This record gives sequence, C-alpha cells and structure tokens, in this order.
Amino acid sequence: MVANDSRKVIMIASLTDQKQLLAIAAHDVELARVSNSRKQAQAETELEAASAETLRLSDLLIDARNAVGELEMELGRAEADLELVANRISKDNKQLSSTSSAKDAQGIEHELVTLGTRKSELEDAQLQIMELLEAAQQAHEKLKQEKQAADETLAALQGRISSELADLGAQGEKIQAERKSVLAAIDQGLAAAYERKFSRGLAVGRLT
Repeated sequence: MVANDSRKVIMIASLTDQKQLLAIAAHDVELARVSNSRKQAQAETELEAASAETLRLSDLLIDARNAVGELEMELGRAEADLELVANRISKDNKQLSSTSSAKDAQGIEHELVTLGTRKSELEDAQLQIMELLEAAQQAHEKLKQEKQAADETLAALQGRISSELADLGAQGEKIQAERKSVLAAIDQGLAAAYERKFSRGLAVGRLT
C-alpha cells in the first residue's frame, strides 16, 4: 500500500524528479535485497554444520592419537620385559652349561622352566598389543582422512561465502553510489523529505 505522505511528495515534484524518486526507491529495494542476502550468507547453516563436524572429528582424532600413544608405550614395556627375560634365559643357559653341580643345575633348570613360561606369556601379550596397536593406527589414519576431507569442505564453504559477501559488498557499494548520484540531482527539499520518510519506513509508490 502507498503511504499518503509519500504520494504527496511525488505529486509536488516535477515529472523528472518523480522519476528520479522512483529510481531512488528502486535502489533502496536493491539495497534491502543485498542486505538480506548478506545476512543469509553470514548465517549459513551449512557452514555451521561443517564447522561442527570439523570440531567433532578433531576431538575424535585427539582421542585416537592418544590411544595409539598409550598402546605404543604398552608395547614398549612388553618388549622391555621380554628382553629382560630373554637375557636371563641366555645367562641361565650359560651357567647351566658351565656348572658341575647337580644341585645348581637342578635349580637353574627349574628357573628356566619358569622363565620359559613367562617368556611365552609376554610374547602372547606382545602379539595382542601389536594387534590392538595396528587397529588403533588404522582408526587414527581413517579419522585423519575424514578430518582432512571435512577441513577441505569447510574451507570451500568459507571461500564460497567470502566470495559471496565480497560480491554483495561490491553490489551494495555500486548501488549506494548510484543512489547518491540520483539523489544529488533532484530538488534537495524533495530529497530531504524522501530521506525522512524512508527512515520512517514509508515507501514511494507508483504515480497515479
């Protein structure tokens, strides 16, 4: 609906000024469109979802990296224990081959049996840890790839939105410059009246 005050402004203007006022109103419509498009671009839900996904994957990647690190430490401890047992077995075998005491030999043989059992247990534990570590490393690598893909998606969205905002900014500047040029060409009293009514949300309507 056309406001009566706006119609009065147009009716007292020259035909040229009337056309110019309508041109300014058209520029204001375009500026409102640009402003709305900027708000929509800045509030892009797809960007929010992509950002949330990168954060989620970052947390999972940290957990996966920690899991790999813990298993690597556990494997290191198992290997160290296994090395100690292997060294002790080697030492006992040397003592067994050099002793001439039956009693000492019996004690060494008993210890070798115990050490053999311990070595077997450590080897089983080492194998299990290695299997867990391999699975953890694969999970970590998979998450790294997913995170990289998510980062690329986010960067592409950010680039697209940045480009859209830059384009909208350029459009807005061009429209503002054209509006200013048209406004300067009409009667300044009419220009001031239009600006007052525009600031109050009153539109300039079609001539009748």
